Amino acid sequence: MDIIAMRYAESLFDLAKDEKTIETYQKDITKIQEVFDNEEIVKFFSHVALQDEIKVDVLKKSFEGQVSLYVYNFLLLLIKKRRIKYIREICQQFQSLCNDYFGIKVGKVVSAYPLDDKQLQKIEHAIGIKEGKKVKLRVVIDERLIGGIKVEIDNHVYDDSLSYKLESLKQELLRR
Repeated sequence: MDIIAMRYAESLFDLAKDEKTIETYQKDITKIQEVFDNEEIVKFFSHVALQDEIKVDVLKKSFEGQVSLYVYNFLLLLIKKRRIKYIREICQQFQSLCNDYFGIKVGKVVSAYPLDDKQLQKIEHAIGIKEGKKVKLRVVIDERLIGGIKVEIDNHVYDDSLSYKLESLKQELLRR
């Protein structure tokens, strides 16, 4: 499954590089990801008893003119080859290829409270300096942190949460 998704993602990415439209394709793939994030939509387009013409018609009404021509044709190809069930994995792989190309590291910031855009940008900037690359973070709310934040990028964790500090203090006191 991952091999199939990777091959399709690489093909689309190579086309984007050749056309010098990586950013445009990336935005288009983001739109597609948002739609196909719904499991029912993936099931609809993957259903074997449903004729391809019906799927193409729905796809046309949904995406034609909303995404670039090559990305739209790519979706049609996935339907024709019965690979649309891999669309989410393909989109993830494509986004990963784009991020590697642009030198962007993707991770998550865990916070006890929602972060506004300005706070998120500051965190991304600070972690970007430490990582030596541009950083994009998605926010995950975890009330168990009590306060502070925890940032996870690749296999590296920057933990500045209150719960971590309390646990460290507890361990230090138990050692004495």
